[in-house]
Amino acid sequence: PLDDRDAGIIQTQQGALVVSWFTSVAFENQPEYENNKSWQRQAAALTTADREGWLGRWTHRSEDGGATWQEPVRTIGSAPHGPIQLRDGRLLYLGTGFVDGERIMAAEESKDDGRSWQLIGSAPLPTSVTHGLGEPHLVEADSGRIIGMFRSGATDDEGRYLFQSESDDGGHTWTPVHRTPILGYPPHLISIADGTLLVVYGRRVPPLGEWACISRDEGASWDTDDEVLLAGSANDDLGYPASVQLEDGSILTIYYHIDQPGEPTCLMGTKWRLH
Repeated sequence: PLDDRDAGIIQTQQGALVVSWFTSVAFENQPEYENNKSWQRQAAALTTADREGWLGRWTHRSEDGGATWQEPVRTIGSAPHGPIQLRDGRLLYLGTGFVDGERIMAAEESKDDGRSWQLIGSAPLPTSVTHGLGEPHLVEADSGRIIGMFRSGATDDEGRYLFQSESDDGGHTWTPVHRTPILGYPPHLISIADGTLLVVYGRRVPPLGEWACISRDEGASWDTDDEVLLAGSANDDLGYPASVQLEDGSILTIYYHIDQPGEPTCLMGTKWRLH
């Protein structure tokens, strides 16, 4: 009954699908929705039970390839691409949420393949970054270090860069968040077969497009001198890329983009290789 946003999906080592998302009622009071009759009808039909029952952050789990789904489970945080699975089998989810009215970057783990979640820590948000950080994603490096990256909520020059934090104890404690040299947002991270870390992101300032960058030292530095342009664009309505390495070693990155000027956005993909 509410507005479902930012659905992420992973398949666990046990074969289950875990979908994550959050719900919103922003359409009730934001000007951009006021003249949209379908949103007006939806807002008018909402009940108190709808809001109390569905407003929040969630995961949903299927053991039969999506044919049926278990009851949704609440989480504290939310992020566009959802959790990742660590080598020890745990699912780790870094997302923005609230605890006792305070906004935090919550680190939650699941030891039962996504059936339940427990808060184990949070990435410290810098007081100097007043515009807020969000839309994080994670990757586990070969050493076990976990790297988290975040989008900034600012529109100034600094806010256009990705920020980063690291954990060396499985997500319980995190280093102070610091800015990276990567221009774009939001991030999606994977570790490819040789241990190289890959982050993909959209860039909504020139040069516009979908971009990729690598780190060969577990996120200590990023090779921005050799960024890869996956798809250029004449419009800044783009982004939210996500990648997977295929069995042949190539990488498939999907994103939303405009194919031809004047057309609506669509899902597109680039199949490519690192050299």
